[in-house]
Amino acid sequence: MLAASAGVSLLVVRPCYLALRRVVASRVRPTAVVVVSEPWRALTSADVADVVGAPVVAEIAVEGSVARSVDAGLLATRLPRLLDRALREVG
Repeated sequence: MLAASAGVSLLVVRPCYLALRRVVASRVRPTAVVVVSEPWRALTSADVADVVGAPVVAEIAVEGSVARSVDAGLLATRLPRLLDRALREVG
């Protein structure tokens, strides 16, 4: 598996119980996590880090402009400002 042999692997995940169950069941362990934060979720980034066993390096808030960019096929060419700012913190 490619992810298992990579030097660095980022997991992008929502703070969702079911998503975290899948992470725990997976054989691949990420080196860092990016959390897509949703204000209505009970789990926090700290909870995600504890369950995954890797640090959260960025939090990206759910944003309609990101979804619209993905739907229009523009995400690779025109990154929404909110997402651009959040990803700059990672690199």
